[in-house]
Amino acid sequence: MYGRKIENLKSLSRAGFNVPPFSVIENRDDEIRLPSDASLFSVRSACNIEDSASSSFAGQFDTFLNVTAADVPKKVEQVFDSADSESIAAYASSMNIPASDIKMNVIVQEMVDADISGVIFTANPQGILNETVIVAGRGAGQGVVTTDSDSVTYYWNRTDKVFFYEGSEDILKEDLALKIAELSESVTGELGDLLDIEFAVKDGEIFILQARDITTLNADDPVVLDNSNIVESYPGLSLPLTISFVDMVYSGVFRGLAYRVLKNRKELAKREDVISNMTGHANGRIYYKISNWYTVIKFLPFSKKIIPLWQEMLGVKTKTYDDGDLKLNPFVRIGTYFNSFAELTSAPRKMRRLNTSFTEVNEDFYKNFREDLTPAELIKMFGGVKEKLLKNWDVTLLNDMYAFIYTGLLKSRLKKKYHLDEGRINSLISGITDIESMKPVKALIKLASEDGSEEKKREYIKLYGDRNLEELKLESRTFRSSPELLDKRIEELKEDPARLAAVQERFAKEHKEDMPRDLLTDICLKRCCKGIANREISRLNRSRIYGIVRLIIDTMAKQYKLSGYIANEEDIYMLSLDEVFALAEEAKDMKEIVDERKARYDAFKVLPAYSRLIFADKEFDRAVISIGTFGREKSSDVLQGVPCSAGIAEAEALVIKDVKDAKDVKGKILVAKMTDPGWVFLLASASGIISEKGSLLSHTAIISRELGIPAVVGVNEATDLIRSGDVIRIDGTTGKIEKVRR
Repeated sequence: MYGRKIENLKSLSRAGFNVPPFSVIENRDDEIRLPSDASLFSVRSACNIEDSASSSFAGQFDTFLNVTAADVPKKVEQVFDSADSESIAAYASSMNIPASDIKMNVIVQEMVDADISGVIFTANPQGILNETVIVAGRGAGQGVVTTDSDSVTYYWNRTDKVFFYEGSEDILKEDLALKIAELSESVTGELGDLLDIEFAVKDGEIFILQARDITTLNADDPVVLDNSNIVESYPGLSLPLTISFVDMVYSGVFRGLAYRVLKNRKELAKREDVISNMTGHANGRIYYKISNWYTVIKFLPFSKKIIPLWQEMLGVKTKTYDDGDLKLNPFVRIGTYFNSFAELTSAPRKMRRLNTSFTEVNEDFYKNFREDLTPAELIKMFGGVKEKLLKNWDVTLLNDMYAFIYTGLLKSRLKKKYHLDEGRINSLISGITDIESMKPVKALIKLASEDGSEEKKREYIKLYGDRNLEELKLESRTFRSSPELLDKRIEELKEDPARLAAVQERFAKEHKEDMPRDLLTDICLKRCCKGIANREISRLNRSRIYGIVRLIIDTMAKQYKLSGYIANEEDIYMLSLDEVFALAEEAKDMKEIVDERKARYDAFKVLPAYSRLIFADKEFDRAVISIGTFGREKSSDVLQGVPCSAGIAEAEALVIKDVKDAKDVKGKILVAKMTDPGWVFLLASASGIISEKGSLLSHTAIISRELGIPAVVGVNEATDLIRSGDVIRIDGTTGKIEKVRR
């Protein structure tokens, strides 16, 4: 029995990988045959139980590099001797391995006079399963492993195909780093997913020296973070207070939804670890803990039919998931069919009830709110909002499912019965007029065109003051928290009277479509439109709830600054919700904690924004030292995405990687990684929108259809492939994007 090292080398050689010639010595007395006429060799241990799942023996056996032909026999003997050392005996004993089970073999391999050598981990040993790590250093030898020489570490997210590196010098450069990463993926296809691969590079040629299993990772129950859809609400970095609030809201909402389906608290309690962790965060960014979402969806009957619909509507790109059945008490499982049907069919009625409740709570809050309320009184008001609204907010998830199902049924029927294409179907679905999310921008256009008075501005803020860019980040400033932003937005609209008039005319048009008529199509269309309309109402009301919480926090921040707990009012957002509330009961200087978190967030800013992270165990933040990224030139004259709003536009592109840079959008085609509901103000002045994220029911799609501008979502690397100033043509019917002129 050779052991994995030798078996892996043999497999790779047979498969045609570039492995330097090698020979295997099984016993001390065997004749040593050198694998080639080379001048130098490596002599490596290859114990039969080395690098196993239960015991690694990492670094405990001898290995020698740059060995001359004359010295090979002596080094082979030393490798055999290393298996008999006291340290090996002690380690074997601690692992309950009998000495008689240890069988040493030795690999003699032609030495590569490498320009660069290193190690590839096909999963980050710290516990990130979809991240390949490449550690590289100049020359040949063990310097990279023993840290005797300078090395650079490259991190390759296999989902997003994005690199960054840590180190003082980019040794590999992007092309070579990419070749090594792609080679490692080919090796995993031959040997398995979790590998530690040693490589060498000579004159641009990559050699695989050895490959063994990573024994420190368990990938049986991974934690999958995915930012599909949620990135529209929380793009970029979110501060700790927002993250803690989001965790609280999502766990509460899903707990309510799960109970509606199960109607059994005992079964619900069994999944508390799942339900209380519906969102995750890493490096200051918010994700769905999507592995847990699949578990909750499996509570529903016909979940294998529902999950693909849900994936499409949320724009989930990686479709794979654990499709095993969820074990439930048989009586509970039968009950889920009745419960789910009853809850889904009653979703519109329950949404009306929730909207009425929201209006009452919202009016009651602003009637009783005062800036001189104590932190304890503010916390009590927060508790009232949480009890009356957030406890019942799971109805919005029922409505989402209602909208997803009927949108899916309508699309399927229009394709099969009437043979309509995607663009035509999307145009038909956009026949929902005067949806709630359009009211803020229509009112703003009216305010700007009528030269609104201060009284009218105050009325606007009362109704729509919480809607703005990145409005669901509590740290974001809105018209309510910073009224000067409204004045600025009005002035921007007034600067171009012709554009303002054009937008008004666009709103005045009724874009009705001739829908194919039959009873079943009418039923699907009516319910699809009702679900989408209610979804937009709940999104606007959600922004108002966040506005209430933001006002509570801002008011507490003023008092905490006066008390000396924090240095600046905005510093409160560097604390968690629990920490903020705890300060109402026990005074504590939080300045040092705030400064430490600010430093961490400064480091997070330079990390790539991954769309998916897969952790072997719990998610964690990366420790950032010194980050370098590849500023490579990307080029493509034709791109393709998902068409979401019909029409063709040709105009100058404006790439928006940070909403703070969103200036002079009038008449341009906006290109972004994602949008959020507050983008409605930007889209009203734009000629079209291209987004890397999104789906048919994303806010980008719905608002674009209402505004009558073409929209294409799901366009990979759009913000890298298109530059501001490029003249592009976008076809919202086919999803095709062309560069007309750079």
